[in-house]
Amino acid sequence: MQVYLSTLTEMDYIETLEKLEQHYTNNEGLDGKSHSKIISNLRKQPTYNYELEVIAKKEDGDIIGHIMLNEVNLIDNEDTFKVLQLSSLIVATPYRNQGIGKALVQAVEERAKTHHYTAIIVDGCPDYFTTLGYASAAQHHIISKNDDKPLYVKFLWDQLSEYPHGKLEPIS
Repeated sequence: MQVYLSTLTEMDYIETLEKLEQHYTNNEGLDGKSHSKIISNLRKQPTYNYELEVIAKKEDGDIIGHIMLNEVNLIDNEDTFKVLQLSSLIVATPYRNQGIGKALVQAVEERAKTHHYTAIIVDGCPDYFTTLGYASAAQHHIISKNDDKPLYVKFLWDQLSEYPHGKLEPIS
């Protein structure tokens, strides 16, 4: 089976939202409608970058995976760092454990680097993301706004003059 990664196009918007809703309702036991609404709203933000939303498709065009990053701020006293946060990562159940999720993550990491972002933050699946090089964000003085979820971070550059740190805040 061939799988193709590509930038999301407007023609894929509705199908992607349907896949997200279906995935979160059926596999995560969550309100899929509300998650797809969050993604739809993020696409309308001025900071939305279509290049940081990637889909995995089969040869027949069926979408089997999706990943999206959105811009957020890390705020520490007078300093503000613009970084990326994982908004969505799904792979259809029959296609899991085949490297598709890893390929999606690597694709957006490379794209984030070309846009000169320094870090990506995730707030779930620590067992999975630590295998991809993500580390506890608390070790790097990065905390969530509500301190309710442990965060994980991956710095995209080996050498930074100042590593992003602070409290995670959505951009309004």
